[in-house]
Amino acid sequence: MPKRIPIKAAKDIAQEYNLKQVILCAWDGELTHIVTYGKTLEDCDQAAQGGNKIKKFLGWSEELCEAEPSRVKKLKKLKNSKKK
Repeated sequence: MPKRIPIKAAKDIAQEYNLKQVILCAWDGELTHIVTYGKTLEDCDQAAQGGNKIKKFLGWSEELCEAEPSRVKKLKKLKNSKKK
């Protein structure tokens, strides 16, 4: 299996070019890779949503098109616990 592209690669690009969001789409000859990064929590969520739309367009399974960054999951969990 091909090596996964780390989120740090997208983060490094964001820092180098002063970008708020980065969505990388790459092809290794066998698989398509989608990696996203967002500077703030909101940027992170939006970049992930954009990455999911690209995956859907490329025909990835529905499950893989619903990816959510761990820090976004944590925030949603925290907000839900405060509502109760």
